[in-house]
Amino acid sequence: QGSRCHSHHACNFVSLGFSVPSIARRTLAPPLFGGFDMATPDFIETLRALLSDRNDVRNAAEKRFTDARKQQAGTTVAALFQVLSTQIEEAVKEQAAVLLRQCLGKIREDGSTWSQLPDPVKAESKAQLLQLLEAESSHKVRRKVADIIHSLGNQMIDLEDTERPQNLPQWPELMPTLMRLILDGSKDAGVRADAIWAVKELQTSLWQVMVANRDQTIQVLKVCLADNAAPVCENGVALLCELVEDITNKGDRQAFLPLVADLCAAFRKLADTTDNKHINTVLESMQCTVESAEFFKDCFGSELMPLLCPVAKGHKEEDTRRLATEVLVSFAEQRPKSVAKDARQLQQLFDVCITAMMELSDDIAEWTEEDDDEDGDSEENFKHGKESIDRLSKAMERAERFPQALEVLKPAIATLFQAGAWKHVVAGVSVLAQIAEYIDDSALVAQMVEAIKAQLAADHVRVRHAAWSAIAQFSEDHPDIMKGEALAQQLLPEFLKGLQDPCQRVQIRSMETFQHFGEVVERETLEPFVQPMMDKLSATLQSSKLALQKKSITYIAVLAGQVQDSFAHYYGALMPLLKSLIQNLLHNTEERTLLGKAFECVSLLAKSVGPAAFRADAEMIMQSMIQAASAPNLPSSDPVKEYTLAASERICATMKGDFLPFVPHLLPGILEQFTLAPKDVESLTNGDSAFDEKEEVNLVVTKENGKVKVLIMSTSEMENLKNCLECVHTFVEELGKLYAPFVSQTAQALLPVFDFSMGEEIRDMAFETWGQLCKAAREGGQGDILVQLVQEFLGRILPKLQETENEIDLQALKTRADGVTACIRKAGPNVLTAEQVSNIWLVVAGALSASFTRREAAAKRDKAPGGDDDEEDVESDDEDAADETSYRVACCEIAGALMQHHPDHFMGGALTQCLALVEKLIQSSNVADDHKLALFVACDMLEQLGGRIVPHWPKFLPQLLQDIVHQDPLIRQPACYGVSLIAKDPSFAPFAAETASKLGEVITQSRGRARKRSEKPAQAAADNALSALVEILLHQEQVVAATAAQLWGVWWQGLPCEEDEQEGVKNHKILLQLVQSERVEVIGSGAANLQRILPVLIDVYDTDMADDDTSRGIGQLVVGLGQSGLEKFAPQLKERQQKKLMRIHREAQIPKA
Repeated sequence: QGSRCHSHHACNFVSLGFSVPSIARRTLAPPLFGGFDMATPDFIETLRALLSDRNDVRNAAEKRFTDARKQQAGTTVAALFQVLSTQIEEAVKEQAAVLLRQCLGKIREDGSTWSQLPDPVKAESKAQLLQLLEAESSHKVRRKVADIIHSLGNQMIDLEDTERPQNLPQWPELMPTLMRLILDGSKDAGVRADAIWAVKELQTSLWQVMVANRDQTIQVLKVCLADNAAPVCENGVALLCELVEDITNKGDRQAFLPLVADLCAAFRKLADTTDNKHINTVLESMQCTVESAEFFKDCFGSELMPLLCPVAKGHKEEDTRRLATEVLVSFAEQRPKSVAKDARQLQQLFDVCITAMMELSDDIAEWTEEDDDEDGDSEENFKHGKESIDRLSKAMERAERFPQALEVLKPAIATLFQAGAWKHVVAGVSVLAQIAEYIDDSALVAQMVEAIKAQLAADHVRVRHAAWSAIAQFSEDHPDIMKGEALAQQLLPEFLKGLQDPCQRVQIRSMETFQHFGEVVERETLEPFVQPMMDKLSATLQSSKLALQKKSITYIAVLAGQVQDSFAHYYGALMPLLKSLIQNLLHNTEERTLLGKAFECVSLLAKSVGPAAFRADAEMIMQSMIQAASAPNLPSSDPVKEYTLAASERICATMKGDFLPFVPHLLPGILEQFTLAPKDVESLTNGDSAFDEKEEVNLVVTKENGKVKVLIMSTSEMENLKNCLECVHTFVEELGKLYAPFVSQTAQALLPVFDFSMGEEIRDMAFETWGQLCKAAREGGQGDILVQLVQEFLGRILPKLQETENEIDLQALKTRADGVTACIRKAGPNVLTAEQVSNIWLVVAGALSASFTRREAAAKRDKAPGGDDDEEDVESDDEDAADETSYRVACCEIAGALMQHHPDHFMGGALTQCLALVEKLIQSSNVADDHKLALFVACDMLEQLGGRIVPHWPKFLPQLLQDIVHQDPLIRQPACYGVSLIAKDPSFAPFAAETASKLGEVITQSRGRARKRSEKPAQAAADNALSALVEILLHQEQVVAATAAQLWGVWWQGLPCEEDEQEGVKNHKILLQLVQSERVEVIGSGAANLQRILPVLIDVYDTDMADDDTSRGIGQLVVGLGQSGLEKFAPQLKERQQKKLMRIHREAQIPKA
């Protein structure tokens, strides 16, 4: 009955859709090849030799075959077909199929084997492939034949998305034959399954044909999904999913929705089979893309989740459980808003993930012997469950739905902790760690950390280990909260206990956690614990266990880096120990990581004691690093490379000019790495050395001269290139004009990185480094070289901003725009002519215009019938819009750089157009991004053009002043910044009083807000409002005299600045100056306010919120208080502030070199 049903559908499909040409069943006659008959055993022996495990035999056979393929293409293809038609061992036929696929590859390239075949042979080859697929009994060989068919078909077929042909003119026999095989119930299930698989693999090229024959396609899929043969059924599901993914039009996809019920029935059937490979194939095909998630959105919760959740939680095979979880999570990633609408769906999703997280081994003894870094494939479902929680949370956060997700998670987490069983607690702690990044409420973060801290003393080693991992995660995600004095004081004693944990794996995890926590905790809070920590570390540092040695060195390095000069008294005892360790490890190829960590620790010790104390050891250390990094035959993943580069940066930053003698020895080896570049994937298939199978690689798809290329590069090579760029950047930045002799050499080496397309952060660092080279050349008096550098850069990069390709890489464009800005800013004044400034502005204006045009086109597409009206699709569009916005800002930064160093040229050649742009965009009715962009440009004009722009204020200043109280903090911030730039100008007097009042409101309201991460933009805007207000108070005194006393109070009580470091430096410098000059408006009558102002100055001392001059001034102020002053103010301070006050007093009395 099944066979008759299949035949019936085959007739329908053929009669209603594809026309079926007759296919002659012939075989290709085997011509002679290289002097001997291909049908003879000699040729077969050549194929067998290609399978040999002996390199010499295999290489000789490869040469014979390659030569023959080049010289006699048609003969070679015919011979391979004959072998595939011969009764011979499976391995030889598989080899023949692999070689035939190569011969029929790259058919569009000149000189390819296919291009050398006469048209009759091409036609015969296509016919033979279809015959082989039908006749071959071996599954392995037949699947390779199907692979050749789809490979050849995908190369030949070229349909536009809008086309809907009934059949394929390039290969008219293809689809009718495959459909006949699929629907012929008399055929072996394997033949039919491979035919379906071939159709699935062809979908990227011929989905238009499937849509054109929609009714027939649905009939065929229904038959496949209902088939009792598991291979046919599983490939039917995969075909449906692939078709849905490839169809570009939403309406065309919807036509296949009736098949969901059939898919569900097929899923149930395959989930119950004894061999899980069938359901695994289905689950792999169901992993959601944007298109498939949109297709399943209305039935996912009601029809698919009831099928997937039981499999994800209860299937007997763990890889199947993992794949089912992946389908669920991938859908939620694509449709977070849809999922978040139904709390039950969220609950089910999190339940699946938490169930996976409890798949933990009961063999604790075995677990304790494993290493966190080398636990391989153990507990894969636990890891996948954690990752899935993170991915779900990230998707919800991106869609602004995480609060709903958190409410669903809270009772689940509470249940895990209350259960008490160690697996439940580990899962609960791990969930907290995974969601930490997305928690906005500071109080909730502290509450979560308290719950985790309690588990650091748990009896079970797995619970303690999980708790330390969670502390590390919270330290990374919430450094501001974790470094809080109260919380840090609770955690630091736990770290002392962790150093003595009886389980080495937990002990090591606590040491690793300190790397994260120790780097954020306040110096004054940490210092009392340094001595007891060092007492314990002295034992682990000399342990015979290398893992403990490595972690001890890193632990010590963190301590040295954090407490800085107060660590100096450990230098005398530690440095000889580290030098000895380095000498012992220099020639030990097995312990390269330990050697690298020793270099890291030395560099941080150098920073703690300063250049004078380190100078005696510097030469030996640097020579050892050079020797270690230049050892022969180092793999690209050698850890010493990264450590020595980072250590060189720190030592350079410590020694400044004294580092210069080492540069000639280090630089050539570093610049050599700038030649690292990705490979074309196709080159790897043509015999080039491939990557180690265990090596992580990065892939990127690019288009060059209209041709798509896939580039590949190992992660370790990319990291090495990035680290080398950062190292050179540090050298140039720290040495300044002293680097001038190396500028030309470095610039020449940098040029290849300009075209690096695997990661914009690498190209961005190259451009930043080029800018630093310009600065070094200018400061070093190399005027000619400076001009050459600027012209070289602009000549290479500016044309890229003018390209008008259909597919725009916005991130690459932004990187280039940022690079132009860096080059112009660092080059300084008098480098560009008036004509060049005008031309650069024209490029900027053109780039902005093109970006706005793309935005308008996207808006029109969305409004058109069938356009994106789905909220999830709009979210995807928003991401593209965000990239465009960032690019436009980067373009305007170029204009700001031109104003900064060439204001007169800009006034003459660009101001009129620039003002017109600002006037158009700043209107309050415009979209927020345009409004902000106008404010950014206006601020540049106010800052860089100064008095020149005053006559043009009416074009934008009224709106800027209104924006001080705008509801969006991202608009308030630049508006307040703009006021801070012009408040001192006498022309601002008419606006001063009203503006000061508004600024006071912004500061008071913002500082009264709850302390949440989401409030940081509001606090940054308030920081800028503080700058604007104090400038008005200082320079418009008469205008604001009536409210000055109240406004001064608002200003100093709004300090310290919280988010904007640039404004923090300004305000805290002014505060210090006003205190030093005893301005009564600030310090109050009888210095009554000093008790509240002093903590502000103490807190900002030696931070990014104060420059060196301000920190020195704070020190002088503290010394000036005298003993009586210290005794008066210290008791009112927090314990941490008291300790820092003593440090300030101590450091202020040390003579500066």
